[in-house]
Amino acid sequence: MKKSVMMMMSKKVLVCSLFVMLGSFVFAQSAGAGSDDDGANGSQKIVYTEKQNAMRIKASDLRLVPEKDGVFGEGGYHLYVRKLPLVNSILLTETTKDPEGKSDSYAYRAAEYNSINGDEIRYLDGKPLVSEGAKYSLVDSTTEKTDFFGEAFHIYIPAKLIYGYPWSRNGEIEIGKGTFINIRTFEKPYADYNGDYMDSPFMFNLETRKKPKPKKNPPEPEPEPPVVLTDDYNPVASEKFKEISEEITYSKGPDTIVEDINKILEDIADKDNLDVVFAIDATGSMKNDLIVLKKDLMPSLLDSFKDAPNARFGLLFYRDYGDSFSFRELPVKMFDFTTNLNTFTKNLNSIKIIGKEGGDIPEAVYEAIYASSEFYKWRPGVSKLIILIGDAEPHPTPRGTKKYSKDYVMLVASQRGIQLKTILLPND
Repeated sequence: MKKSVMMMMSKKVLVCSLFVMLGSFVFAQSAGAGSDDDGANGSQKIVYTEKQNAMRIKASDLRLVPEKDGVFGEGGYHLYVRKLPLVNSILLTETTKDPEGKSDSYAYRAAEYNSINGDEIRYLDGKPLVSEGAKYSLVDSTTEKTDFFGEAFHIYIPAKLIYGYPWSRNGEIEIGKGTFINIRTFEKPYADYNGDYMDSPFMFNLETRKKPKPKKNPPEPEPEPPVVLTDDYNPVASEKFKEISEEITYSKGPDTIVEDINKILEDIADKDNLDVVFAIDATGSMKNDLIVLKKDLMPSLLDSFKDAPNARFGLLFYRDYGDSFSFRELPVKMFDFTTNLNTFTKNLNSIKIIGKEGGDIPEAVYEAIYASSEFYKWRPGVSKLIILIGDAEPHPTPRGTKKYSKDYVMLVASQRGIQLKTILLPND
C-alpha cells in the first residue's frame, strides 16, 4: 500500500510542477457555499457543526488549470483544492437535485484511467469499493505540495463526467459553461462516510478545447479566456431554468441585469411586431435588482424601441403561495400589454418589497409562465416572448388548487407560439 501511494505522489508532483511552470491560474468569486434550508418550506432545518463548517471549501481554496498537452485527454482541467486541517480526502459529486435533500447525489467518475486519480482508493462502510460503479471515481486522499496552496488535493476533471448506476438514475455530462460540481470534503481518508463530511457546491464555467490542426507559420496564440469559477448561483434553479428556456443568461445581478435584457432583445429582427412579457420574481432577494430595473430599464427600452412604436410590453410579478399576490388563484400580479413605456415604467415602479417578503424558496415559477402565456391577449402574427427573471427554482411538485406542472405550462406556451428565455440572478 505505501509503495502504491508513493508512486501516486511522485506522478502527481510531476504533473503539479508542470502546470505551475505554465503559470495558469483561475480567479474565483465566492458568495457562500449555498444557503442552508431554514425550514420555511416545510423541510427540516439543517444545522452544521463547528467541525463541519471548518471543512467547508471556499472559492479562494480552489485553483483550476487547463490540461494543455493532452496527456490525460483533451478538454479536461486539473483541480487543486487547498488542504484544510480537518479534511483528509475529497470527492467530486453532483450538486443536490432535491431542495429537501432527500434524493441521492451521485459521485462523478471518469470513463477511463488516469494516473492522477486512477489508483486512488474509495471506502464505503469502512471497506474499499471495488465495483465497476466506483471505478475511476474523482476522489483524492493523497495531497501534494504546490507553490500556491502548500499542501493540496489534486483531481483531474475529464471533458466527460459519468454518474449513477445501471439500476438507478445514471448518465454522463460534458463539462462546459454552467457546470455544477459539488466538492465533498471528508474527515477521514478515502471518502469514508464513517467520519464527518461537508458539501461545497460550485458552478464552473469551463471551456472545452480541441487541438487545432497545424498551420504554416501559425500566428501567435491569443490569450486564453479566464476560467470563471463561482458558487453564486442556485444549482437547482440553474437546472430548472435550462429545462424551460430556449436560452439562459447568467446575470451578475444589478451590475448587468439591464444589459442582459438588452442582449436578449437585440436578437429580435422586427421589434415593431413584438409582444414581450417580463415575468419577474418579486421576493425579498430581488430587491436590489428591482431598484436597478426601476431606474435604468426604461431609458434602455426607449433607445432600443425608438423605431418600433407598435411593440407591446407586459409586466408580471410572481411570488409564492401564501404571499401577498393573488390573481385568479395564482400568486402573481399582472399588468396588461401597453405600447406606452411611461405606463410600463409606472407599473414597474408600483411594486414594493418589504423586508424579506416571500424570501423562502422555491417560488411559483411554473405559475408565472402559465399566467404570462394564458392571461395576456397576444396578437396573432407577431413575435411572442416571455423573459423570466429570478434567482429561485420552481416547486418540484405542483402546488395550489390547479397543480400547474412544467410539462403543462410549457405546452400552453408552445401552443401559442411563445418563446421563453430566462435570466438567472445570483444568490443574494
